[in-house]
Amino acid sequence: MKQLYKITGIFTVFIMAFISLQSTAVGANEVCGPTTGTLIQLLDNDGKLKQTFSLEANSSTTTIRRILNKAITRVSVYPQDESNGKRGTVRLSKGQFTASAFIMMKEGVTLEGTVENDRPVTTMCTQPTSDAVTIKIMVSHTGVKNLILDGKRRTEDPRTGEPRNHYSARNRGVEVTAIDQSKSTADLVSVYSVTNDLERLQNILIEDVQITGYEGYGIYLEHVNGVTVKGSDSRKRNKMIIKDIGYAGIGGYSASNVTVRHTTVRDLGPGETVGNAKQSYGMAFSHRKDKAGDVMTQSKFPRSDTIVIDGNVVANNPSWEGIDTHSGHNVSFTNNVILNTRFPIIVGGLDYKGGSVSAYPPSNIKIVGNRINGESFNDYEDYGIDKNATVSERGITVNGTQFNDLSETEMGFLQTVVIKGNYVNNVQANVEEWGGISIHVTKNALIEGNTIENSFNNGIAILSSNKFTKLQGNIINHINKSDEKFIQAGIGIRGSHNNGSPTNDYAITTLNMENNVIERNNIFTEVGREIHVQDKTVHNRLDNWIAISALLDWNQPKERKKQ
Repeated sequence: MKQLYKITGIFTVFIMAFISLQSTAVGANEVCGPTTGTLIQLLDNDGKLKQTFSLEANSSTTTIRRILNKAITRVSVYPQDESNGKRGTVRLSKGQFTASAFIMMKEGVTLEGTVENDRPVTTMCTQPTSDAVTIKIMVSHTGVKNLILDGKRRTEDPRTGEPRNHYSARNRGVEVTAIDQSKSTADLVSVYSVTNDLERLQNILIEDVQITGYEGYGIYLEHVNGVTVKGSDSRKRNKMIIKDIGYAGIGGYSASNVTVRHTTVRDLGPGETVGNAKQSYGMAFSHRKDKAGDVMTQSKFPRSDTIVIDGNVVANNPSWEGIDTHSGHNVSFTNNVILNTRFPIIVGGLDYKGGSVSAYPPSNIKIVGNRINGESFNDYEDYGIDKNATVSERGITVNGTQFNDLSETEMGFLQTVVIKGNYVNNVQANVEEWGGISIHVTKNALIEGNTIENSFNNGIAILSSNKFTKLQGNIINHINKSDEKFIQAGIGIRGSHNNGSPTNDYAITTLNMENNVIERNNIFTEVGREIHVQDKTVHNRLDNWIAISALLDWNQPKERKKQ
């Protein structure tokens, strides 16, 4: 008997140690609770109730997944509306639905939660693993609406139990792609090569969904051609909200015809470690990248195009970028509010070979009516964002690339960009060439009617190789030094080859200091120098090629008091 007690004691200690080890492996982090929802209703495309599943108490997570997928499959065979591709809706009752793994959508089906007092009261949770996805969409004509998706993000280090944020790219709230996520980029060349636009996923709607606690993406889009993410509240923008995300609120790769409207993305990081930086994004659209920089492989992957990011709020991204496109075509960022973000709006190409080669420039970009750090507009209060210690080091930055593609044969100008009617406040640039708005390697850039104030070094920074640029009607107030050796300016020409030559022709006439054709309607207040041309820059020419609306005095600072 003593031997039995001894064996039992050892077994008990082993079990307790195992439980302790498991607990340490996940820290003391919260896990999905049991299912408390009771009903699943199946409706046809006219909203007529066709069938109801009643859930038993204490159903297992495996059972919940099986029943949910069964309900979605049932609706997927209902008659299809030829005008919109829809077949019907799976509606979940109030409560939590916890599944053992992802829920797979079927063509024509919308998954919808219940709303009470104008708020969703249905939560979906998937048992957390390092690469868990809650909802997978791999077909067209589908939707997700009025749901709370809770990823139960880890908040403690699995080894030490210390508090920390986690990043895992494959942990996603909603994943919209038919591209196999387990395959390498090189393996997917053949898939991309034979897929045309008609075969991309289309007619996807994600509306009034609360997505919280994922270590990778709130919403992941790849190789799609028609996705709308929107909230029905255009004022507070808190019905479609994505928060507490490890990498990107919304990430799109080779995505076309995507609209994001009246959505809030907040509380991002830590992000992926790239070199010495942690990179995380509010909303970003690029194309699948071959990191090896192989010319033929990269050429198979289309860029993102026809992207509309309008009327959103992006906040609390201390490490990287708020709204971004790498190599996007026909992209518009309009009427957005960005708060507490290191780099609020960034447009650029792709970097290869450790950053020594950049290629695939963006084109046809519109950045209009956005507000960055809008304290005077009550943006923090209106959108429920606490102002924190995050420093915005750039405001709006648009860049072409060193090369057009990886053949390294042609300059990669950003062709046509409009930066108009934006408000940029409190950009504390720590680099001489940074500031409120900056452009680099562009053609036909229009910078008009922007207000830039309370920033460091430059209101507007013209870096190198900008062709046929026009600046007019901007208001630039209170530009300060970030370092005593820097010369601050309302408009700082900080690079060379800003002229009318379509290439970087070294024979171009140098800067004409006796310009008589420049318009004079920008307004400067306490900016140091209104216009400053950086020492040792060459081959700039302002007359007729860069039309700067200003009073030109190249030697003396101009300071005007506010009226």
